[in-house]
Amino acid sequence: MNLLLLGGGVFLGRELLDAALARGHAVTVFNRGKARRDWPAGVQVLTGDRRGDLAALECGHWDAAIDTCGYCPADVEPTARALAGCARYLFVSSISAYASLATPGQDESAPLAGADGIDADAAVTAQNYGPLKAESERVLSRLLGARLIVVRPGLIVGRGDPSGRFSYWPWRAAAGGQMLVPDAPSARLQFIDVCDLAAWMIGLLDVGATGAFNATGPAGGESIGWAELIAACRDGVRQIGLLPAEPVAVAESLLTAQDVAPWTGLPLWIPASDQETAGLMTVDISRATANGLRTRPLDDTVRAVLAEPVPGADDPRVAARLSPAREAELIALAIAAGSAMEQG
Repeated sequence: MNLLLLGGGVFLGRELLDAALARGHAVTVFNRGKARRDWPAGVQVLTGDRRGDLAALECGHWDAAIDTCGYCPADVEPTARALAGCARYLFVSSISAYASLATPGQDESAPLAGADGIDADAAVTAQNYGPLKAESERVLSRLLGARLIVVRPGLIVGRGDPSGRFSYWPWRAAAGGQMLVPDAPSARLQFIDVCDLAAWMIGLLDVGATGAFNATGPAGGESIGWAELIAACRDGVRQIGLLPAEPVAVAESLLTAQDVAPWTGLPLWIPASDQETAGLMTVDISRATANGLRTRPLDDTVRAVLAEPVPGADDPRVAARLSPAREAELIALAIAAGSAMEQG
């Protein structure tokens, strides 16, 4: 297959490139030339800007395109028109494109977010990210019809993750001391290793799949909660010769009362009381698994994160998290209130 990859420089794009090459596909990348210089041998590199300079795309013909960096209609519409000859166009959307994440277990038939009140060409923010992805899907559907494949990932994790949301937990376990974890034994966690997502997406193109797919993990009926996550992180730390942090479970009521920010301040945590996002970690992935999605053991993802350098305190991946002083304060408050429990 002759494949065009829009992006390809970092994280998911980088893994897609490697996965496509591993399967013997010819790969061309198109990007602004800023994120990466060390391209593998044999990869054709085209430089341009999808919002203003698509001339480089006039020189080639591709069997399929993968769009990893389309965030709004101003990104995707010109590119889709320029690639009218592509037989398939795979767009990386997001589960945030759904109109609501309040319903656990929703599948690909759930309604997408509306575009009312959203500037289709605005800069992307946390507030408009989902609606802009949804509107991008609608634009591409009108232009491409049955040639469009949409993948809606949940949280993508693993090596090279620029968000650090999952990575926070292996890093924190490696730092030692007492580690605050939410006391939420019934909560389920969903995320997908970037390598698994990339390999599966290339597979979708290989078999000629069509339609939309939720894509997260774990696949295969496994269930991951806080206990499994923390245990895997601590085991991974032991394997690199360090003494892991001792987890201290702190009541969600105390975390909420102390204005701990879910998802950002304490990554992956969504309070049970937050009904608006009750479905964020419980989306239905049965269509993806029926079409070949497989996910690796949690331990493998933890090891991949721990193999990378731990970022400094001013790194954007950790700057918004609980500081060590704030974490210690919250643990002390929980112990004083009798709402903390060591889980080591």
